[in-house]
Amino acid sequence: MDESRDLAVREEQPLSLTAVREQVNLIQKVMQDVMKEGEHYGVIPGCKKPSLLKPGAEKLNLVFRMAPKYEMITNDLPGGHKEVEVVCSLYAINSGKFLGQGVGSCSTMESKYRYRDMKRLCPVCGLETIIKGKAEYGGGWLCYKKKGGCGEKYGDNDPVIIDQKVGKIAYEDPADYYNTIRKMAKKRAHVDAVLTVTAASDIFTQDIEEMDLGITPPPEQPLKPPQEGPLAPEVVGEQPQEAKMPPRGDKMPSKTETGVMLASEAQQKLIWAKLANKGLDDKVFYKLMGCKVNELAKVQVNNALEKIEKFNPEIKEPDISF
Repeated sequence: MDESRDLAVREEQPLSLTAVREQVNLIQKVMQDVMKEGEHYGVIPGCKKPSLLKPGAEKLNLVFRMAPKYEMITNDLPGGHKEVEVVCSLYAINSGKFLGQGVGSCSTMESKYRYRDMKRLCPVCGLETIIKGKAEYGGGWLCYKKKGGCGEKYGDNDPVIIDQKVGKIAYEDPADYYNTIRKMAKKRAHVDAVLTVTAASDIFTQDIEEMDLGITPPPEQPLKPPQEGPLAPEVVGEQPQEAKMPPRGDKMPSKTETGVMLASEAQQKLIWAKLANKGLDDKVFYKLMGCKVNELAKVQVNNALEKIEKFNPEIKEPDISF
């Protein structure tokens, strides 16, 4: 077995000063010659030590011939949220000896998995490029062209702009991030174990993660399209759920088979935004208009927006059956 790699797994006798220096030198050499900044470790200005990332921890596993084993506990939290706790144990590949452990946890209650930053959408182009116009240029709202917008202008009190929900908005379904938090808890425990066993905490830190460095943020789940089919009788009178807009980029037909012009993609996005602002779903829209959002005629858009604005979920409507 390579002497430098054997240093991390000795337990019968204390390491000599020379061995300690060799182990530290080996980690530093691996960092300089093998690891890449932004991939294996990250550096933020003002921080004294780089942060060890998952690929970097895996490289140190390879160098010191360590194999991780995981124990995972999942705790249910209110509102469909979950917390995952992980213990990572490291073993010497050749001897199978236990070397040490690390712990990590992650929850869908963490802000990065619980909320998204909702910005105002332009009703014409459907992009998040709405800014407040300067007073010297007439005020109002502007779809900013320098951000890729269409240049459309709106009044200060235009409801299609000011009625949109903005800021910190909770994700509709915590389950979209169940797999993400499992992987994140596992990664945190693994990095903690590697730093502990290799005594590399004086070289690396674990306080910063990939997403904080802007390297590999967790994939945001696309909003789901409305379910197919007509309104089911049993949903009438239930508390409406927040609307979910179809993923961006989906192709939408511009006309029906009879030649009637359908609402544009931007208009449909505006309708989804209005539904979401009111906490309504596609089934409520079907009750109001007798069709799905992507089947709405262009001439009915204003009527639909008005009905959504006036809809009161506290008033139950007669049962509908098909």
